[in-house]
Amino acid sequence: MTTMTTDSPLCCHVCAAAGIAEVDGFASLARTTSDCRPWPSGGRLGVCPACGTVQAGVDAAWRAEMGEIYGSYAMFHQRGGADHAIRDSQDNTLRSRSGTLLQRFIAWAQPPDQGRLLDIGCGTGPLLQSAAHLCPGWSLAGAEQDDRVRDRILGIPGVALFHAGPLSALDAKFDVVSMVHVLEHVANPAGFLRQAARLLAPGGRLLVQVPSLTENPFDLTIADHCSHFTADTLTGVVRSAGLKILHVDRWIPKELSVVAGLPERKAGDPPATPETCSVAEPTVDLATVERMVVWLHAMGETVEQLAAAGPLGLLGTSVAATWLASQTEDRVSFFVDEDPVMQGVRFLGRPVLAMERVPSSATLFCPMPSAQAHAIRERLVRMKAAFRIEIPPPLSRSVL
Repeated sequence: MTTMTTDSPLCCHVCAAAGIAEVDGFASLARTTSDCRPWPSGGRLGVCPACGTVQAGVDAAWRAEMGEIYGSYAMFHQRGGADHAIRDSQDNTLRSRSGTLLQRFIAWAQPPDQGRLLDIGCGTGPLLQSAAHLCPGWSLAGAEQDDRVRDRILGIPGVALFHAGPLSALDAKFDVVSMVHVLEHVANPAGFLRQAARLLAPGGRLLVQVPSLTENPFDLTIADHCSHFTADTLTGVVRSAGLKILHVDRWIPKELSVVAGLPERKAGDPPATPETCSVAEPTVDLATVERMVVWLHAMGETVEQLAAAGPLGLLGTSVAATWLASQTEDRVSFFVDEDPVMQGVRFLGRPVLAMERVPSSATLFCPMPSAQAHAIRERLVRMKAAFRIEIPPPLSRSVL
């Protein structure tokens, strides 16, 4: 299945190694954007033989696509800018994803009552809104590429600064610098992390949150993600930026959390040199990525077969559901979302139903990784759901 394409060879945008092994078959896979808009097929996907990073082909065509995507980018547009709600594994309630992440970080870091926090790639401000509630004594700041959200961010209690433009133009120090679902979008992630590290005060913490490819192969369908990280490749790139890993966790399902800091140096020590970004035995190799792509192709075929048998709904209104709906054109009849914010609206031209409104004659497909889909099906069975529930087949016990 693996061939080199007729396009120009790719170099790794993480460690600059040449000879990226490309996955044939990915180019025909429909994609989506991270702000949940269908996007056509045609991308390139490969695995670096040196650092192991699974990555998009960062070439001229990819950069042109990114200009088009980000030119009309609207995070959480289907939710009016509000953060995603996730089901908290600790108490089974729906909570803000950013609020849950920040609570987990605070429980680990035990920060003081006062300090300064900068959220890089703050978007519509969900993490800053959570910080305003959870850290009322902190001075908050947000950074984005442009001014589109300036007024919204400055309207959040506790926000004293909004920065638009490159991080190199920001002259300030912060006790916590966060970047939540940012690094996977960035070509040259190590260079970007070095810019962020420059903003850390002595003893400061850098919080990096990204999707976990090993837990969620649907991440491969996101056109504007140029890196698809595993725990090994993420910690590798953080170390290559000259940062010290302080903690690695999965505070949010299907995501990776890394906390890093500046390395401690004694007086007279030479400046620290960044570690090389290399993984001796990548946790996700080329063969694994090939299986993921085959699995994704088969998913569309499965949903088409289910839709032919009767009304079909998809659980969720985020990336996986967006991608599957676009894969199967108009064969999906409705979406289901357990978040009350989404219930009763229309998404991609289809109604979004509450679970109790799903017709008994319908099938509900859970487009999620196997372990999560199994847990959801078991919960719905306990609720005595009258409709049929289908989940994806497992990809591999060693991967999902």
